[in-house]
Amino acid sequence: MTRTVAANLMREDATLRQVMQRLNEGVFGVVFMVDRENRVQGMLTDGDVRRALLAGSQLSDAAAPGMNRNFVVGRSSAPHAENIALLSDRIRHVPVLDEKGRLVDLLSWAEMLRIPLMQPSLGGDELKNVSDCITSGWISSQGDYVRRFEDQFAQSHSGGHAIAVSSGTAALHLALKAVGVGAGDEVIVPDLTFAAVANVVIHCGAVPVLADVDAETWTLDVQQVAGKISSRTRAVIPVHLYGHPCEMDGLRDLAEQHRLRVIEDCAEAQGALFRDRQVGTIGDVGCFSFFSNKVITTGEGGMVTTSDPDIAEKVRTLRDHGMRPGKRYWHDHAGFNYRMTNLQAAVGVAQMERVDNFLRRRHQIGERYIERLGNVPGLIMPPRQPWARTIFWIFSMLVDSDQAGMTRDQLCE
Repeated sequence: MTRTVAANLMREDATLRQVMQRLNEGVFGVVFMVDRENRVQGMLTDGDVRRALLAGSQLSDAAAPGMNRNFVVGRSSAPHAENIALLSDRIRHVPVLDEKGRLVDLLSWAEMLRIPLMQPSLGGDELKNVSDCITSGWISSQGDYVRRFEDQFAQSHSGGHAIAVSSGTAALHLALKAVGVGAGDEVIVPDLTFAAVANVVIHCGAVPVLADVDAETWTLDVQQVAGKISSRTRAVIPVHLYGHPCEMDGLRDLAEQHRLRVIEDCAEAQGALFRDRQVGTIGDVGCFSFFSNKVITTGEGGMVTTSDPDIAEKVRTLRDHGMRPGKRYWHDHAGFNYRMTNLQAAVGVAQMERVDNFLRRRHQIGERYIERLGNVPGLIMPPRQPWARTIFWIFSMLVDSDQAGMTRDQLCE
């Protein structure tokens, strides 16, 4: 029995909590319950566990009553193509059993026919926390989970200020407004990044100025930035692309020389390090995203980090319609409704409890890709500078068509 298949097996006396923990470890979304002879008796997915909990079961209860006993199986005596043909949009897992009903192989739609960019892992206390919000009635932006999530995030990022917001884009917009970027100003952004970075500059009435990226890191080239600075430049936004940090020392020196604000876009890089410093703590402001494909998720959501109390106060005010803290319905600024809900923060609190595991798993996957692909002619591995710890948000490669004997698009196909 392969190691992967063995990981999908659990005894019939396992609890729902144990099944959730196993599913969270990465077993293609399914666990099979077996008897003492290792004969498969039923299967459980995330959906089966959730249905059991919603029906009144506790995490400490046995998982077996909630398992699915009626499912499609393949046979070890059948041709492989015949077993593969059992997979479909509706049937995502096909266990292959021997004549005694023991699992010998697992055919998975996700493994064999589709490799997702990211699948949110919601096997911790997410459901419990959200249920707590619903039971208590605190589902909007007022609630204890927002404060708890901000405190967790602040403590994990050098103990500065952390302000929860509605999205990573909102975080960038608030950061620019809080440092005073406005009409007629210029903000230097990388030419290789998502459109939101330039969009928020435009929403401030400012002009995004594109600077090229460095070939070794795929992030802002300091010399290129230096050549783009003008009398109207007010800020620079280094994007830690695909989880690899920018070269921040040079950017900070340049910013100090020209009195520019540095706003780090850490949407894809939570947990990445630049010379042992966490991204989001190096510039004036850090901006994070919690979209469903990020390191941790709240569905939609974001966070602003800063060590500057004045910037933090301005961000908090602007995210809440510009309302003065301590004086309700008194608006000093034309602010925004960029608040995070208590429901989203409840998910975030549970996610932060497992963020180290998420990062460890990304590192394992990245190392495995490099081990298997690093010596393939024509494939150029993603950046891994000695002064950085990348988190492999996604594993991107460059293709040298001549050496690889095919183009990038042909390789994708």
